[in-house]
Amino acid sequence: MNGLRVAVLAVLLLATGSGAVVAARQVLSARDGVESVRLAAQSENVATVDPAMSRLLAVAAWRSAPTPEARRGLLAALTRPLTAVLRGHRNSVYAVAYNQDGTLLASGGADGTLWIWDARSAKPTGQPIRGHRGAITQVTFAANDRVITASRDRTIRIWDGEKQVGKPIRGTIVAPDSRGRVLAVGDQNGVPRLINMTTRRQLGRAFPRHPSGLRDLTFDGRTLTTYDNAGVLRIWNARTHRLIGRVAGGPGPVTINQGKMAFTLQGTLRRLDLGTRRQTGRPIKGDFVALASKGNLLATAQRNGAVHVLESGVPLAEPFRAGTVRDLAISPDGQWLATASDDELIRIWDLALTRKLSGEPMTTAPGIRTATAAPGAAAPGAIDPRTPTPGRSSASTSTPSPDGTTLAVGDTAGRTQLFDIKTGKPAGAPMACRPGVVNAVAFSPDGQGLATATANSICLWDARTQRQLHKRLTGHTGQVNTLTYSPDGRHLVSGGDDHTIRWWDVTTGTPIDLTLAQASGISALAFDPSDPTHLATGTENGTVRLWNITDKRPIGPPFLGHTAPVTSIAFSGDTLATAAGNIRLWDLTTHKQLGSPLGRALRTVTFSPDGRELIGGGPAGTRRLWNPALTPDPATELCALARRFPPPLDLESYLPDRNYPEICP
Repeated sequence: MNGLRVAVLAVLLLATGSGAVVAARQVLSARDGVESVRLAAQSENVATVDPAMSRLLAVAAWRSAPTPEARRGLLAALTRPLTAVLRGHRNSVYAVAYNQDGTLLASGGADGTLWIWDARSAKPTGQPIRGHRGAITQVTFAANDRVITASRDRTIRIWDGEKQVGKPIRGTIVAPDSRGRVLAVGDQNGVPRLINMTTRRQLGRAFPRHPSGLRDLTFDGRTLTTYDNAGVLRIWNARTHRLIGRVAGGPGPVTINQGKMAFTLQGTLRRLDLGTRRQTGRPIKGDFVALASKGNLLATAQRNGAVHVLESGVPLAEPFRAGTVRDLAISPDGQWLATASDDELIRIWDLALTRKLSGEPMTTAPGIRTATAAPGAAAPGAIDPRTPTPGRSSASTSTPSPDGTTLAVGDTAGRTQLFDIKTGKPAGAPMACRPGVVNAVAFSPDGQGLATATANSICLWDARTQRQLHKRLTGHTGQVNTLTYSPDGRHLVSGGDDHTIRWWDVTTGTPIDLTLAQASGISALAFDPSDPTHLATGTENGTVRLWNITDKRPIGPPFLGHTAPVTSIAFSGDTLATAAGNIRLWDLTTHKQLGSPLGRALRTVTFSPDGRELIGGGPAGTRRLWNPALTPDPATELCALARRFPPPLDLESYLPDRNYPEICP
């Protein structure tokens, strides 16, 4: 490509001089732009099958020309938790496991082969290991990095590198102790035994037979847990063989870690503290096929291919998509998740990045302005305007004043109360518009006016005196869901279930002949501070549109991606942020999404006054979110990520005129 550029430029220089130079530069610039768009599209196309290639193509697109498509491709690649896709198995992958320091990953599958992978480079350490005559259903590491496999050929084998150690052991399921000296083994008859790894001899008598067969084992050297196909967990003293506990679970997947058990019962995931036998956290509905736990992390896979990761019971982010998952493994440091699937692939997910995407919890609120807060009740004491307080019985919606000193809280009886944010005390008398739930509250830009919506009517108030201005504003034929003032404070805009957006003159309280209609109920509104003629609207079907209110026409295509009602919208420069459970960032130039969705269970979104912080709020509190659109040098950051892994072997097929150092010097 570089040689072609020089040749073209040389020919044109010889042709006509300076005019030709300008023309040549224009030709090359146009060609670079086309190449940039092409590479950005290819980066997106291969993202789910070859993340390493996707990252390099995104950087190459940016190096060709800094087009909007290339910028979007960079940010998308930078925020994808899928880090690597491992290929080698020729059939379903049934099992994956990390070694104790997380440097190795083992996998086994229906093809009967065992693969050992370097977890840092995502490359195999050698050739596939063969020996089993049936599918490998379980892999695990002993303390000395020897790999233990269980197979449908009803044997358990121990491997040191590619060599089998000793003779096979009869059994179908296995768990080593932490020192790598003893194995807990279950056989096809449902009888657990303890086996000396060196001599292959049974230690003591066998444990009682489990009539329904064994599904899982754990063994720490002192305590053995057995989980049978009837869904009953039994806890045994490994030395005396005495039963010391019993928990009735369900005949689904189970994981046990640090005295905590997660299991499924009638389509519900439940978590128990085995010490107290009490449930921890709320049950989770789903059709679960695999579970894994490590520390305070719990990974779950459902039959529809969705993989959820919870940390301390709270979902980290939106679910991963990994096909039909057979097994899960979390690295010892909690930074990586491996999934084994029926499509012959092992996928590696970056949990550190996932945490980054989910946001950092916040406890203080200096200088943050929020358009609409999540549902919550006002409580005595200092109030954080961005942190929703629990319960919906007395409160329905709230919003802080522009200067951050006052919080307006609407309740379910049609009253709106102002509170001093510092003291938490009421500021004046309640303002009652009409009986019913207050659905929306909005302050005017100067903080002196307040609008509240109850059912299909709106009331305007003097926020200083709590005196109602004008009669109730009526015109909507359905519930009013959202309110916002124009940047100059002269007009109020409302949106509701009747699919319309209406304008009101604040001074006179009369409607203005400016109504926009959409195909769904209006659930969020926001003006662009840099252009008061631009209004963003969010609907209950998840669609976001940008409008020019001067000619009542939409600007560009809709922003599509949300699958839940849009509850909050915020602008910052050329970036739009929308909340609908998760938060998505959009490029206002291309109307394309920037990066992956951020956060989880968030109803509100706002930027800090300087535009450098992105804040989300929801029932679980307020979080500071990573804003990839503000990343100073996304290409350099993406190259740092790409250098963790060797260059893809087929890079030349995508970039015949470029080499790896040229892309990431």
